[in-house]
Amino acid sequence: MTPFEIGLCAGIAWAAVLVVWALAEMTSGEPSSWLIMVACIYEGFDLTPRGLAIGAAWAFADGFLSGFLISWIINVVLSFFLH
Repeated sequence: MTPFEIGLCAGIAWAAVLVVWALAEMTSGEPSSWLIMVACIYEGFDLTPRGLAIGAAWAFADGFLSGFLISWIINVVLSFFLH
């Protein structure tokens, strides 16, 4: 897989996890301290439909960049040692 494909997978996965996690917290009543911390990091994220969409966009961007950069660095290091 290319770094782009890994970034897409990581972005989609993290966005989906964040939305499911937030929906579960909405039904339980009181948000956890971890979700409050994520809301502080992702500007505009809160427990409203609009806030969930904003949070999912931030989570996708965060997951994509993290997955892309980590896989790109691993590819560079491996190509250095394997050639």
